[in-house]
Amino acid sequence: MTLEIFWKLAEAGVDRQRGEWGAEARPWAPAADARSRDRQINHYDYLAQVARAAELTGFDGLLIPDDPEGEEPWIVTAALVRETRRLKIATAVVPGSASAVYHAKMAASVQRFSGGRQIWAIDLTRDAAARAREGDFVPETDLLPRAEELARLARGIWGETPHDQEGRFFLVEKGALGSLVAHWPFPELWVLGGGDEAAKLGDVHFPGKGASVTILARETQADGDAELARRSLSEDAVIGTYDEVAQQLAALVDAGVTRLVLSAGDQIREVHIAGEQILPRLRHILSGATRAAA
Repeated sequence: MTLEIFWKLAEAGVDRQRGEWGAEARPWAPAADARSRDRQINHYDYLAQVARAAELTGFDGLLIPDDPEGEEPWIVTAALVRETRRLKIATAVVPGSASAVYHAKMAASVQRFSGGRQIWAIDLTRDAAARAREGDFVPETDLLPRAEELARLARGIWGETPHDQEGRFFLVEKGALGSLVAHWPFPELWVLGGGDEAAKLGDVHFPGKGASVTILARETQADGDAELARRSLSEDAVIGTYDEVAQQLAALVDAGVTRLVLSAGDQIREVHIAGEQILPRLRHILSGATRAAA
């Protein structure tokens, strides 16, 4: 499986307010102008900027996570499909949020409108408290069986042949999407979390053949140290100069990673840095390794 590199779209935290312009946020602007911009520019425009930047700087796709404090990933997917032409869109799929048939029909529309660019990222990472806040009280032990039923049913109705399935969580009789999915493949399937058993469910498992990495890269060590002093990063974040970060990411690929998802705060700035500085170095390292192996 060829390496593909994605940018993870931040949905919550500080980035959740980006693009929300108003009179109070821009005291230097005339009131009428501020009100006009408040109607015209919002968080969607910020997300669209990040998506376009990822496409322009050489990323293969975007991961749109499902964050309780963020936007609905299917809505964001539909919006960004129209803002991009090449990027693959990995949409977080939460099995308990809708019926399997409804998930499949939404995917059919996205595949048709995007030219087959969607990926499903089935999210099994939420704890019981987070699931309860959204009305999902399925026990931990049933999360993987439910996801398996969802994937099987969605694949089953993807085509002309009627599909019957009676499970513990999802039920369908003679379901088929028919001509709606003619000529369009079922999306590549990622599984986020769920333990080793979940790896059997999809095409790519995170962690495993998929890796999600927070990065902080700067031209010099001094620049990196100064930036790090202003931020709080996870212990497993990859931090260093452009060359150092590219080398660490190359090591993940050497270990078998085929889907690499990068993320960082201050997305507009960081997606440009990653796309313009890290990706070319990483691909250069990997192309050299390929030639050496040959």
